[in-house]
Amino acid sequence: MNTVIFDVDGTLLSTESMYMQSLIQTFRDRGVEKSYEEVYKIFGLPSLDGLIRMGVENPEEMQLAWQSHYHDFWHEVKLFDGITEMLSKLKLSGKKLGIVTSNTPEEFDSHSDSFDFKKYFDDFVFAGQTPHMKPAADPILKSLDNLKADKATAMYIGDSVHDMQAAHNAGIKFGMAAWGVRDQSVFNNQADMVFGTPSDLLAYMLNDK
Repeated sequence: MNTVIFDVDGTLLSTESMYMQSLIQTFRDRGVEKSYEEVYKIFGLPSLDGLIRMGVENPEEMQLAWQSHYHDFWHEVKLFDGITEMLSKLKLSGKKLGIVTSNTPEEFDSHSDSFDFKKYFDDFVFAGQTPHMKPAADPILKSLDNLKADKATAMYIGDSVHDMQAAHNAGIKFGMAAWGVRDQSVFNNQADMVFGTPSDLLAYMLNDK
């Protein structure tokens, strides 16, 4: 593989708890109690799309309120173990590295600035920059075009079924970041590769010819 494109939440950054706890608090502010499992069902979706799927009233207003609570739970966010070493060595090896995320540019900056991993990437595709979001192919196709990458030697790394569908819709392979996955069974054995740790991913990419 010459090109490796990454999701962010649940793949590079462990942001699940921050997102879910802040959403629970947003519902609580409105007098509604939601369990962690109830809100987890929309984890990985763009925030507005997730709220619409949940059927909330005034989803745009709710989205802003949810985002306002992110920093109340910032202490929940961390970089997965081994990510920095993996990215550094992939970069040194000459791989083209990109990010395709459902985060807006503002969300991405607020989450990633403390972890100093943006320097490893050659391209970024954020929410709102393509006509359709994951699981549509659009954002991955945009990244491939920006990177001047060959589909045959590119892989998208993510932690959700939407990530896998987006990769396959774009005509490239999908690698599951299993370190950020709760339940691998939902992928129905359709991931092209399953990586238990970032070091497993690194070893595969460095040995792939």
